[in-house]
Amino acid sequence: MKHAITIVAAAVVVLIAAAWIAMQFVPVDLWLYRRAAMDRAGAPDIQLSKPGELSVLLCGTNAPLPDPNRAGGCALIAAGNDLYVVDTGMGSVRNLMVWHVPLEKIKGVFFTHYHSDHIGDLGELRLQTWVAGRRTLLKVYGPPGVEDVVKGFNEAYSHDADYRTAHHGEKMLPREDVDLVPAVIPMNGAAAPALNADGLKVTAIRVDHGPVKPAYGYRFDYNGRSVTISGDTAPYHPLAVAARGSDVLVHEAQSNVMVSILGEVLAKADRPRPAKIMHDIQTYHTTPVQAAEIANEAQAKLLVFTHINPPLPTRFAERAFIDGVSKVRPDGVLLGRDGTLIHLPGHSTVIEQTSLR
Repeated sequence: MKHAITIVAAAVVVLIAAAWIAMQFVPVDLWLYRRAAMDRAGAPDIQLSKPGELSVLLCGTNAPLPDPNRAGGCALIAAGNDLYVVDTGMGSVRNLMVWHVPLEKIKGVFFTHYHSDHIGDLGELRLQTWVAGRRTLLKVYGPPGVEDVVKGFNEAYSHDADYRTAHHGEKMLPREDVDLVPAVIPMNGAAAPALNADGLKVTAIRVDHGPVKPAYGYRFDYNGRSVTISGDTAPYHPLAVAARGSDVLVHEAQSNVMVSILGEVLAKADRPRPAKIMHDIQTYHTTPVQAAEIANEAQAKLLVFTHINPPLPTRFAERAFIDGVSKVRPDGVLLGRDGTLIHLPGHSTVIEQTSLR
């Protein structure tokens, strides 16, 4: 018996050694790469919403401070088969590509305002939707000033488009289809219609992000379900009014306590410029507790934090970030992460949460 075990053990060692030797050869490496590529290429596009369903995907939940786990601010709204993007923070389009989102189905972009961390990936979205098969000019909705932003990105990426059409051909990448088209949403009061198409109603909401004026949030209504996205804002009562009854309120959140600590640490480290920024930003954002109060006032069923500031590298930091929220709002709170996906089946009260990560 002992002899048989020894033979088996020796055979296992030989097999392991043979496998290790085989792994040192490039043909084996290429075979493994081919298998991985086949798995990746064969993965189907993700279905973000079923017919009649409204969904929201967080494609970026970061504020400007660098966070290796979060892309810049971005949300994707799926109303049935139609997709719309709210803000295009840095790295957000890469997330959409990794998750196999069918980019050619994106019908428009809504900008809340024009801080760089909200518009940085617009050029990449312009390119990737075109490469994916978009064959209509991509509309970009936003406050006054969207004309300048769109014109700038079209001009900055014009040579890139020329090169790609010349390389791949007009049939593959028609040059006339690549550009962005601005759509200004005028605002005279607290809210204004932004879009009404194929059963989807989008309302722009004035928010308080001064000195950024105007800055908008957006409410999406579809098949009896609703998602409101705050954009960047200080606590603002009219937002709660406009968001009244929303199934989901996606609201920015910043811990001023933690930001103050960062400011103190930076000042002691003789870094006065970022220390001043940590001081200045506390007046035009909303704390998690304040966002919970807004959600309660709006009678929103689920509050989702996004535009997380400062970065939260540990679970301990996350716990400190939401400190006090449970006293204001014991239930219906979610700390958003890149890949958070929420489904709202039409004409129901069901809220389904999942993640693409």
